[in-house]
Amino acid sequence: MKNIILYHNNLLKFGGVDTFVYNFIKKMSNYYNITFLYSTADRENLERISKIVKTEKYNKNKKYICDICICASAWGQYPETVIAKSGRYIQMVHADYIKTKEVSFTYKKWHKTTEHVGVSDHVCKVFKQLYPNEKITRIYNILDNKKETKSILKLISATRVSKEKRI
Repeated sequence: MKNIILYHNNLLKFGGVDTFVYNFIKKMSNYYNITFLYSTADRENLERISKIVKTEKYNKNKKYICDICICASAWGQYPETVIAKSGRYIQMVHADYIKTKEVSFTYKKWHKTTEHVGVSDHVCKVFKQLYPNEKITRIYNILDNKKETKSILKLISATRVSKEKRI
C-alpha cells in the first residue's frame, strides 16, 4: 500500500478545505496508508481524523518520507522536510484565486509542487487563466457516502461568507 502524507497548515473546526481533508481521509484510507500532517489544528476535528489515520504535528526538524505528498491548502507554510519518493507533490486548489486577491491572498507555488488538483471546473478555469503553464486536473470534492436509513435530500453549499466565495 502506498504512503501518502496529507498536509494542512491550519485545520479549522469547519470549512471547505477541512471538510475535504476529513472526507479524503475517510474514503482514501481504504486504499492508502495516510499520515495527516498539520501545523495547527482544531482539537475536535483532529480527534475525529485521528480515529481513522495517524496524525502528527509537523516538525521542521524531522524528515518525513512518503510516496505522495498532498498539500490540502496553499494558505500558510509548506512542509519542506517531506520527501515524496515518487517525486509527486500535489497542491490542492479549493478557491477562485482571482477572488482570493480581494482578501489579500496570492498563490505562491511551493518549489516542490509537480501538479495541481482543483475541486471544481470554475476553480480550474480561473487557475489556468492565472497560471497557464501549470498543470491542473479537476477532481470534484469527495463527498461523505454515509448510508441513510431513509431517503433524504443532501444540500451542498459554499456557506462561508467571504469575498472569494462571491457572497
